[in-house]
Amino acid sequence: MHGRKVLVLAVIALAATAVVLANGNANGITNSPHDFSNESWNFRGEICRTCHVPHDHGRDTGLVGLLWNHALPDTTGYVMYSSSSLDGAADAEPTGVSKMCLGCHDGTVALDEFDSNVGTPGTTFIGAGDQVPNLPGAPQDLSATHPISIVYDNSADLELNDPTTTQMGNSGRTIDAFLENGKVQCHSCHDVHDSPTEAVAGTHLLRVAQTAGQGGSPSGLCLTCHNK
Repeated sequence: MHGRKVLVLAVIALAATAVVLANGNANGITNSPHDFSNESWNFRGEICRTCHVPHDHGRDTGLVGLLWNHALPDTTGYVMYSSSSLDGAADAEPTGVSKMCLGCHDGTVALDEFDSNVGTPGTTFIGAGDQVPNLPGAPQDLSATHPISIVYDNSADLELNDPTTTQMGNSGRTIDAFLENGKVQCHSCHDVHDSPTEAVAGTHLLRVAQTAGQGGSPSGLCLTCHNK
């Protein structure tokens, strides 16, 4: 019986560790959920290079920018969010920064498809709990998740706050700083680098806390943009 108790405690400890690792600590990219430097599949042993490369080597065609160094998903099969109450113009498929995020988070592209492995099918995929929208399949269905690659149009919808004057979290910057060409993308709500001045510790790299337990107010991130 004693041995079973030890085993149960060990399993609980491992489960708790997994939860902690899924959240950020708002202390920079090192030891953050996007620090893969110690993973066996990271043949470079670097942090930044799994996503970026300082000298292009011809892998970034200029379509996504940011010296991108990771394979991108096939975006032609996505089902995008649609609603009769949606005012902003949305792209027909994920674009820009969101396409980069989905290069790991839709579960169709392997984590180890980066650098010299771009173009070679990888073998290590992200866990189901970190996929968007957590229901992998073909085509990837984004119809039940917050719209991305969509214009933040507060002129058409008076229930959106002014992006030029409304501050986003503790960043000291306004909403428009986190839009891409005026569009809401994944990075509008999540800080992928887990920066001390941008991300909320103990969350999935959120820019604004969603609960009092996270040090914020109820639905704080939602109400930053949505004037309800």
